[in-house]
Amino acid sequence: MASNNNATEISPVLKSFVDDLRADILAEELIVEHGLLKATDRDVEDEVSHLASQDDRADEEDDFDNDENLHDMEAVSPTMRAIFEQD
Repeated sequence: MASNNNATEISPVLKSFVDDLRADILAEELIVEHGLLKATDRDVEDEVSHLASQDDRADEEDDFDNDENLHDMEAVSPTMRAIFEQD
């Protein structure tokens, strides 16, 4: 068998690449475990105002004339009753 004395040495480029991968893995684990940044009061207020504005827009877009939640869906209209009562 041929012996290879360089088997334990790695090139500086490969070592740099491995070090970068280790740093990326450590950074990812840190972010996953602790989050990226702490939320400030301003961040929370901004998010609340954004959510409130979405709710306001949703209220404007509601179609109250055709909202099933506002009508008795158990009642049968006279037209439908006439169709089903024909014999």
